[in-house]
Amino acid sequence: MSAQPKIPAALRQLLLRLHFYAGILIAPFLLVSAVTGLAYALSYPVEDVIYEDLTTVAVGDERLGLAAQVGAVTEAHPDWPVTAVRPAADADDATAVLVDDGVVRESGAVAVVYVDPYTGEVLGESTSYGSSQAGPVREWFSTLHRNLHLGEPGRLYSELAASWLWVVAAGGLVLWMSRRRSAGGLAWPRPRGASGRARTLAWHGPVGLWLAAVLLFLSVTGVTWSRYAGEHVADLRSALSWTTPALEADAGAAAGDHAAHHGSGSEGASVFAVTLLDSVHQAALDADMKGPLQITLPTGEGTRYLVAETQRSLPLEQDQLVVDTASGAPQVVEELRFADWPFMAQATNVLIAGHMGLLFGLANQLILAAAMLALVAMIVWGYRMWWQRRPQRAARGRRAVVGRPYPRGSLRRLPWPLIAVVVAVAAGVGWFFPLLGISLAAFVVADALVGLRQRRRRPPGGESGERVEGAVSRRTALATATVSAAVGAGVGVAIASRAREEGGAAGDEGSGVEPFHGERQSGIETPAQGHALFAAFDLAAQDFASGQPLDAAGAAANLEALLADWSAVSAALAAGEVPPKAAVDGADQFDAEAVASGLHPARLTVTFGIGPAVFAKTGLEAVRPSKLAELPEFDGDRLNPAWSGGDLLLQICGDDQQVVSGAFLELRKRAVGLGVLLWMQQGFSSAPEGGTPRNLMGFKDGSANPEAGSEEFDARVWAVDAEPSWFEGGTYLVFRKIRMRLPDWSMLTAQDQNLTFGRERDSGVPLSGGGEFDHPDFEAVDDSGLPAVPADSHIAVVHDAAMVRRGYNYDYGFLTQAEVSSDAAADGHVDGHMHAEHPYDAGLLFVSFQADPQVFIDAQEKMAASDRLSEFITAEGSAVFALPPGAAEGGFVGEGLFES
Repeated sequence: MSAQPKIPAALRQLLLRLHFYAGILIAPFLLVSAVTGLAYALSYPVEDVIYEDLTTVAVGDERLGLAAQVGAVTEAHPDWPVTAVRPAADADDATAVLVDDGVVRESGAVAVVYVDPYTGEVLGESTSYGSSQAGPVREWFSTLHRNLHLGEPGRLYSELAASWLWVVAAGGLVLWMSRRRSAGGLAWPRPRGASGRARTLAWHGPVGLWLAAVLLFLSVTGVTWSRYAGEHVADLRSALSWTTPALEADAGAAAGDHAAHHGSGSEGASVFAVTLLDSVHQAALDADMKGPLQITLPTGEGTRYLVAETQRSLPLEQDQLVVDTASGAPQVVEELRFADWPFMAQATNVLIAGHMGLLFGLANQLILAAAMLALVAMIVWGYRMWWQRRPQRAARGRRAVVGRPYPRGSLRRLPWPLIAVVVAVAAGVGWFFPLLGISLAAFVVADALVGLRQRRRRPPGGESGERVEGAVSRRTALATATVSAAVGAGVGVAIASRAREEGGAAGDEGSGVEPFHGERQSGIETPAQGHALFAAFDLAAQDFASGQPLDAAGAAANLEALLADWSAVSAALAAGEVPPKAAVDGADQFDAEAVASGLHPARLTVTFGIGPAVFAKTGLEAVRPSKLAELPEFDGDRLNPAWSGGDLLLQICGDDQQVVSGAFLELRKRAVGLGVLLWMQQGFSSAPEGGTPRNLMGFKDGSANPEAGSEEFDARVWAVDAEPSWFEGGTYLVFRKIRMRLPDWSMLTAQDQNLTFGRERDSGVPLSGGGEFDHPDFEAVDDSGLPAVPADSHIAVVHDAAMVRRGYNYDYGFLTQAEVSSDAAADGHVDGHMHAEHPYDAGLLFVSFQADPQVFIDAQEKMAASDRLSEFITAEGSAVFALPPGAAEGGFVGEGLFES
């Protein structure tokens, strides 16, 4: 096994953490930008309606000359020098005369007077902002979008949003495209059958996929307006000759692609310059100038007019001319055609027009509005998923408010050359986008300090601390451990013995040996044995000898010692050998291994799991498996804390219940002073030779499992994606104690039972036909024309869950029900059959192995939402554990954790 995790997986984990924190911390800025951008996009049609009386006129017979129209304006406003004229482009357009009214506006907007080109009537005054010729409404919303009307300090918000937007969009795109999934769901939302976080993600991912291109476009174009990164963009464009060319007639006459941020005003034109407007206009038309024009008049004694096409929508009209009247007759002395611009200058102009909502007119504005609504939805979905992935059972028994971040440390697990590349790229990006760089550096520093604090802090008291009330003597602890182990094992023997007929004999069970040591732990790929015992422990919170609270180093030392001791004992028991003496044993101590004396190993396997809370308690959070987090509580669950959670798990399986119980007794004794028994469950499984075992509902359980050792099995089970090196090749175990309402189930007809599972009970064949192990055909219909496999049947809901099941039945009868010991009507009888609260306790100890527990979470959320089987089952216990890789000869399971 490689000492380093796979590079793509480690990079993906790094990207996950970056995307998570960028989404959480930068999303408020993006939300503000999206809402103000939406308002700006919608301001176009709103403004057209509000100022329709100024910008449109009734079509007359013949237009007045431009000089006459401007004369009407100067007569109405003699103190406002004229600076430029926008002749009416369409028949019902008003002529716009730009004037200097002496008011300096923050946005750079200039005053404009509208005049009827047919009658010379002055229609009114307004303002015009930039090359998009925005009126007051668009000007206000544009400034809001750009700086929240806070001036230069306000521009920092929009620059921060634009600088991070491409990072969030590109990162999310890579994560979604690389995410493992069943067929479909990549480009189109498929929320049907999903619930909780899976349902939200089913919308978040595909919508983000379609939105990514728009967001990248808006980020790239938007950053050109920014204060700091914008300067770098300008320098880059200048160095590559990508700047927008422009002609100049007089100072202040130039207009570039960012003119929307600058005024157009000047000191005003002479009366003589106004009288030549008509001839200058005609000279421009003769020079093939088209579409809406703006004629900027010369100031003072100047004779040069700048005539510019102003159409920013397709087809773009952006030609410019300088018309000189020094000789008396207007002459075109300079021209700059859009077709002659450098390609990148053309592209920049087009892209900025698209960003401003001008390129495609109303369609462009609607696309921007839709994109902003989608971005708002993406942000809301992102926060919702953060809330939905919260652990349902926190270390101190309190339900968490939000989900945990993805674990740190992925950068450290990359090869040094690649780390250098990542750091160099981050530094380069941070230099080019200064606000991104500063915020990223602040996050890295803060994250490093938090990580350092977590590694140094004392472990919380948590539930373990609550269970150990005070210091105890060695004798008391040993006695308590022995008694509890004996009682637990005795109850387990009584419970599990119900799996066999009365005449069954232990000596008839299998005598094979399953090796303990190997690349992977036994009990995962191993063919299921007849008996299983699951025991969860919490790490001791106090030192066994002194009774003092343990710090993280002490807890880690205890964990290492316990795993090493358990491994040595398990290896001996699996081989049928006498295990080494326990540290607490004296010459006269009771030997728990004597319980199975003279019996064959019966294919005994012992599998170790580590729970989510261990890594914080031991100061090993930096090397916690990347996907290990407490399971949420699902709809329909009725979890008993006494049967849920835990720091460590023992899965003990074998073909002889006596051997299994003996192994538990010995291993339990080794935990004295190091761990506290939290809960224990025992189950059984019986299968015909080479067949699939059945659950207590009578249906085969595990038909969809791939063959152990196959490529599909490996892909489902072994965790290699973005895991710490010590855990690469391990897996995640999900445990659920599921009570079945068997009397209610027995009242269903065979047909209803088959429809509930989607399989034939006796054969295990899908209702769509084929063989037991064939994939169901969900398109097949029955004789009535309905789907042969109902959409809410169990296999229809969970068929695509990439996991391997290894469950065991249990039948506790009334042993878990205190004083209840009968089927009396007072205990829940309804017409001779059980209702939901019936005390009889039997069902399934569900165990699944998967490379990512999210697979189980997604499947369980779908079950809770739409699986008809949910009516007959209730989860009462729940836990998740990381199962490390196997141990080499002379080593122990989890050894790599302490070498990381």
